[in-house]
Formats: sequence, C-alpha cells, structure tokens
Amino acid sequence: MTDAWDYDESDNQQNGPKALRDAYKAQKDVNEKLMDRLNKLEAESNRNRVADMFESQGVPRGAAKYYNGDTDPEKVNAYVTEMRAAFGGASVPQTESVPAPSTDEQLKLQNLMQAGANGDPGTNFDIAQSKLNDPNLSQAERIAAWQEFARLQK
Repeated sequence: MTDAWDYDESDNQQNGPKALRDAYKAQKDVNEKLMDRLNKLEAESNRNRVADMFESQGVPRGAAKYYNGDTDPEKVNAYVTEMRAAFGGASVPQTESVPAPSTDEQLKLQNLMQAGANGDPGTNFDIAQSKLNDPNLSQAERIAAWQEFARLQK
C-alpha cells in the first residue's frame, strides 16, 4: 500500500526514508550505550579522586564512599574537617617538628658515632679511615687527614 506521496514501506530498496529511520535508531542505541559507559567511567574517576583527597588528609580511602558531594578539594576538605569534629578526631594530622641539635649535642653525637665497638674509642687507623671515608672531602683535606694519621703514628 502506498501513501499520499507514493511511498511503499514494503519496498526493500535501501535508499528510502525507512532505511534512514533504521540507521538513526541504530546510531541512537550506540550513542546511548556509549553515554552510559562514559557516565560510569566519570563516576569511577570522581570516586578515585575523592578517595585520593581523603587519603592525603590521613583518612582511609574507604571513608570516601560516605561522601556524596562534588569533587572540589575545598568541599572535600570541609567535609573531612566537619566529620573529624563530629566524631572527636583531630582537625588536621600534626607532624612533630624536631628541633635542631645544639653544637654540644652534635659534638657528643659525632664522638658517639666515631666510637668503636662497646663504646671504646677507635684506634688511630679507625679515626683516619672514618675521615677518609667522607665523600665530601677535597683532595687537600684527604692529604691533611693522611698527614695527621702519620703524626699520630710517631
């Protein structure tokens, strides 16, 4: 049966509007599948990004599954701070700063490190060898260390 424009849908020619509608439907299905896949990949990427932000603040990655907000770092930081305050945790993990040792403490440490087994002071050879093992010594300093060793032997 034909319509007002003499178009017969039962005609098997592949150059009519039916073929275009079929191709459009097939392309639309492919696009929907690709968009679903893209949405899943973006969601996974966002979850990983949030988990990384949690981990950088000292919170286990698994806690990120309870966060439902944006992946904006400021919002994630605010959420972590708020949850720490709500559950009695520290606001930010603090790192202890160790003060630099005084020169007297440095001297004691150096003497301790140069002491031999059982805390006994090393022999002249041990002292010279420890000086020569220093990779930062220049050639002149190495010669001076050998000359000092020779003076100690006399």
